[in-house]
Amino acid sequence: MVASPLRWILVEPDPRAVTALVDTLGLDPLLARLLVNRGHATPEAAQAFLAPSLRDLPDPMTMADAQTGADCIAQVIQRGGRICIYGDYDVDGISASALLHEFFLLLGVETRVFLPDRFRDGYGLNGDRLRELADEGVDLVIAVDCGSRSVDEIAAVRARGIEFVVCDHHALGPEHPPATAFLNPHRLDCRYPDKHLSAVGVALVLAQATRRALQLRGTNTERIDLKGLLEFAALGTIADMVQLRGVNRILSWHGLRLLGTSTRPGIQALAAQAGPREGARADRVGFDLGPRINAAGRVADAHTAFRLLTTRLTDEATTLAARIEVENNQRRTLQAHVVQAALLRAETQVGREDAIVVADVDWHQGVVGIAASKLKDALGVPVFVLAVDPDGMARGSGRSVVGYDLVEGLRACCGDGLAERYGGHAFAAGVTIRADRIEAFRERLCRHVAEVLPADQRGEVVPIDAPVVPGEVSVQTVDQIEQLEPFGKGNRRPHFLLRDVQVAEFQIVGKQRDWVRGKVVVAGGRQALWARETLPFFGPLRVLEGLQRGDRFDGVIKLERNSFQGKSTLQATVEAVLPPGTPIDTQSASPQ
Repeated sequence: MVASPLRWILVEPDPRAVTALVDTLGLDPLLARLLVNRGHATPEAAQAFLAPSLRDLPDPMTMADAQTGADCIAQVIQRGGRICIYGDYDVDGISASALLHEFFLLLGVETRVFLPDRFRDGYGLNGDRLRELADEGVDLVIAVDCGSRSVDEIAAVRARGIEFVVCDHHALGPEHPPATAFLNPHRLDCRYPDKHLSAVGVALVLAQATRRALQLRGTNTERIDLKGLLEFAALGTIADMVQLRGVNRILSWHGLRLLGTSTRPGIQALAAQAGPREGARADRVGFDLGPRINAAGRVADAHTAFRLLTTRLTDEATTLAARIEVENNQRRTLQAHVVQAALLRAETQVGREDAIVVADVDWHQGVVGIAASKLKDALGVPVFVLAVDPDGMARGSGRSVVGYDLVEGLRACCGDGLAERYGGHAFAAGVTIRADRIEAFRERLCRHVAEVLPADQRGEVVPIDAPVVPGEVSVQTVDQIEQLEPFGKGNRRPHFLLRDVQVAEFQIVGKQRDWVRGKVVVAGGRQALWARETLPFFGPLRVLEGLQRGDRFDGVIKLERNSFQGKSTLQATVEAVLPPGTPIDTQSASPQ
């Protein structure tokens, strides 16, 4: 058995709060417990969480510069000016660009959409591309998912008399960009109550504000139904792994339901390529749709994904979805190569107990972010994976662990000019640095992580919601759990504790022989293993390795639905295997 690197804590809710939800709302006791564990302990809070209302979205004008940006856009539209949406090549930037493009089409306004090439243009606003857009006569540029740190690039465009609106959610730079309007919820003067929006969420705020500004100017906006744009909001919000609480929960909850019944040819074609998956769940975006949209920008052209999301033509959608499927397969192959090579490199690196920085000229720039995420999960430390180009410039991505802010780390390590540029979020960031400076960057990062995140403070604490017993859970239990969807950051999928169970069946499966399928029963008793009530389980061999039929253990599991040929059955996914009787600390549920 492999020891779990995580620290598990059993959360004990206030029984009075659980009883109140059961009695007042008629909820199943397990669902009531899960809600209280997540801080939704009153009937009003529980109802708002289970069925979030679009009426609860904040006033868009509380976003700093939303009024200024909306008025600017309204003026450009009314004088017939040319608008360009400058996006990003990942799923959040593509979704945000598609949302604004569709919004302007509802207004009867054609826009130019520019998505940078990862390899030619790099991340963020590219000065050369902006000059080309200016030469083409663009009157307004709306940057989405980029621009917060592009002071010089935006200043050059503004000097030519072009309006500029930024919709971003990345970490702020030392000074605000000199845009006409700068929408970013992280601004200190921003009164928007939710600071965790993705770029597509900020783009939706701008659309809300613009519709209101046009209405005040006498434009009939009754036909502008923003609800139809929530499909894009759900795609970008879930795939960008932001907090799925507050505004993001409202957007993703409603958007997922639209995605499940979408009439958009592109989304239908994309879902057909991804294959069937039941229900309106976040893993549909996280594992099926999002990676395919991302693949276009990783290995080819992000415009392919944008065209797929916005096309009205079924035949074109089918062709584009098939092309993206090929690109996604290429992405998987490239990713496997980089992950394997990066892991080997990391194993011998000095300071690997604090942080990892690996680089190579043979690695594909489009998959270094995914590789960094895989290494972070495997090694439990902040990781940067960089691809070095023939000119000696390294570009790559970093992923971090709980307790270490990557952007703050980059400021501390590269604020003196060591890196050419950097930016991102606390848990995901990008950096561009000369190859001959990579070793200095690695040494600084290791020292900074050691100072900020001491060894005894590392390791993620994962809550367990409740103990369960084989034979007392069923598919109906999963029905209760799925009412908490969409799951993601800030709204974890519930974990459950199995105490003293015994392996009744154990079979190694999978093409790579790296997964296990079996059944467990309650240990002890006089009945034979095969005669007791069983709980089917599935899990990675690295977690379950060493177990065999008849062994006893404690386990941390997720209860999930296994759907095959239209039939649903219960399945436990094993997250950790612990020796029988392992002490588990408890803590009281606290309101969020």
